[in-house]
Amino acid sequence: MTLPKLTPRLLGYLLALLLALGLMYYLRPSAGTSQASEEAIAQRDWPEIQREGVLRILSAYTDGAIEIKDGLRTGAIYELARQLSDRSGLRVEVVLENDWTRALAALRRGEVDLIARPLAHTSEVDTLSFRPWRAHSAAPLYLVQRRDSAQLIRQQLALGGKTLVLPEGSPYTLFVQHLSEEIGEPIHLSYDSLYPSEQLAMRVAAGSIDYTLATGREAERYRQILPELDCSLPLSYTIREAWLLRRDAPQLADSLSRWLP
Repeated sequence: MTLPKLTPRLLGYLLALLLALGLMYYLRPSAGTSQASEEAIAQRDWPEIQREGVLRILSAYTDGAIEIKDGLRTGAIYELARQLSDRSGLRVEVVLENDWTRALAALRRGEVDLIARPLAHTSEVDTLSFRPWRAHSAAPLYLVQRRDSAQLIRQQLALGGKTLVLPEGSPYTLFVQHLSEEIGEPIHLSYDSLYPSEQLAMRVAAGSIDYTLATGREAERYRQILPELDCSLPLSYTIREAWLLRRDAPQLADSLSRWLP
């Protein structure tokens, strides 16, 4: 049997094939490791937190929870951190992140120990512990719209075909999808990568966008600071303000129950 003659073109093909096979072999283990690291949930409970002496809470720049007074950040989440520090003896740090996807990733990686913000309990957080934060926290979401709008909505059915603008990474996406199914018409969603909830409400007041959503606490705040807005239409589901913890942190969950009954 006669072997094919090794021409420059054939040598080039063989070299390219060897390089491709080598690259595939090199990338295979690193890709698997990367995927495993993304899916891994950090093992961090009360003993690890106590050993470090630091508890980290993640919240968002929303709901009037963050205020600037005399050059210092104050507000509900910082008051909560102070109470936890007094009762636990730990240093309590507040991490601010509006993007829901990044917030969940930080919790899973152990970069923060709990999330304290309004949350919708969906399959996205099924692997995590979901506990109420404030006793009065269960409340519906409200539609944010302009009072003088020619398209002022008075009932949920009129949301069909309209577009709601939410912050990028909002946990309320699934809620809106369920509401769309409930009324039998599509509700369109648009995401803003720059602005959190309060800034979106300001954009509604200015006429830049037509609709967004607000929690009960946010709606009450907007009624005070943005009289141009109508936040009177409640939507059908209640959203709980909650602790969100990793399931592998039962001791931390028990401790939180004692510190903040």
